[in-house]
Amino acid sequence: MMRNSHRTGSVATVLLVIVVLLGLVAWMVFFRVEFTEHVLVQTFGKTTRVLNGATDAGLHARIPFVQQVVRYDARTQVFEDTMNELATNDKQNITLTTFCAWRIVDPVQFQASAREIQAGQERIRIKLRAAKSNVIGNRIMAELVNTDPSNMRITEIEQAMLDAIRVEAREDYGVEVQAVGFKTLGLPESVSEKVIEAMKEERKREVGRYEAAGQAEAMAIRERARSAQQQILAFADRKAGEIRAQGDRAAARYYEEFEKDPQLAAFLRSLESLKKELAGRSIFLLDGSVIPAVGYFGTGAPKPADLPRLAPTATAPAKVPQTPEAPRR
Repeated sequence: MMRNSHRTGSVATVLLVIVVLLGLVAWMVFFRVEFTEHVLVQTFGKTTRVLNGATDAGLHARIPFVQQVVRYDARTQVFEDTMNELATNDKQNITLTTFCAWRIVDPVQFQASAREIQAGQERIRIKLRAAKSNVIGNRIMAELVNTDPSNMRITEIEQAMLDAIRVEAREDYGVEVQAVGFKTLGLPESVSEKVIEAMKEERKREVGRYEAAGQAEAMAIRERARSAQQQILAFADRKAGEIRAQGDRAAARYYEEFEKDPQLAAFLRSLESLKKELAGRSIFLLDGSVIPAVGYFGTGAPKPADLPRLAPTATAPAKVPQTPEAPRR
């Protein structure tokens, strides 16, 4: 029994040692490539295989002690440059902070030039600062700060910076610079006061243009109203003249008829006067000496002296004096 127990323990120990050795060999021989990595397999320091995680993800083998594995993150890296003061083409100073997004596309070139992510990022930062200074130096302040957004060219400036470093970064470090942009844009205190005053003056000019346009429009409206008024008045005067002429012609015809028979004219006028006197539904005591028309109801004709006179001409109707109301008793 003792021998069997000792033999079983020895077998277990041997199996454990074998498993550990196999695990150690597997760890030394096999390695895993992640989807987000670039992996270089180097033999005695020289790259012999390049594995791209996008297409070669999974388990791979190497020769222990002969081949080494170098890994780089294939995802996009982003860094921010420090704020620095720059001069524009029109001698104005600004403070600018930029950011940069980049990723490794050629791990062999990157490993030969930079070796480490941090070192590669610093090299890109140096190129970005130089491009930023050159591009801003060729632009004027109005393209960076302006009250009219349509006159600002920030997107064009960012693209110019990107174009200035993209090709060099790809050739020198094997990286692709994907984006360059402004994070903060500021003005020194001395420049801020000048810019604010310039913006105020521009606003005043804008207000003046709007006021001038409003005054011109108001003047045009008043002129149109005045012209319409004159046209309406001229039409009304013309219409009134036509009506007066028609009235004069009608009156002339009546006066011609009255001149043919003066007694008939006096009778008709007396009746018209009597209608006016009796329109109030009152009881009157009529006096022929006061109201000539009463004479027709007494003697059959008024006295000649009491007859109203006809107008001498037909074109200018004479006013017939209205007889006063008989005194009420």
